[in-house]
Amino acid sequence: MAQQLIVAVFDSVDVAERAGRDFRNFEEKDLGFKVESGVLVQKDATGKLILLDKQTRPFWGTVIGALTGGLIGMLGGPVGALLGFTIGASGGLAEHAIKDALDDDLFAWMSSKLTPNHVAFILEAQEASPFEVDNIVLGYGGSVFRKPLA
Repeated sequence: MAQQLIVAVFDSVDVAERAGRDFRNFEEKDLGFKVESGVLVQKDATGKLILLDKQTRPFWGTVIGALTGGLIGMLGGPVGALLGFTIGASGGLAEHAIKDALDDDLFAWMSSKLTPNHVAFILEAQEASPFEVDNIVLGYGGSVFRKPLA
């Protein structure tokens, strides 16, 4: 299975929660989709990214992967900024791998899609095929971006 950074943007928390349940149901079927880290974030009216901890926990616990945390930090969220500082302070290969994965294409896409009051699932996952996740996201009127990870 290919390792992916998957960002799925939705119009509301309610819609994102329903999509998250579908992601979880698909993962539980063991058909080639495994989430390693997942968070739900929302951009507020001021442009700040907020971790929706209460909604995230039921899906994938409290672990935030390094790429997910780095992305949140680079987009202006407090949790990611803290994690980004921790990663940055440690230096080394991990920091470079994160910066390489979080490229201009991802930021351009997120800037156009994740506008105030919109919600995004940020997932680090393994998937055999993008078909099922794409169907879930598009079925809820969302947009999806993938970045292959090494």
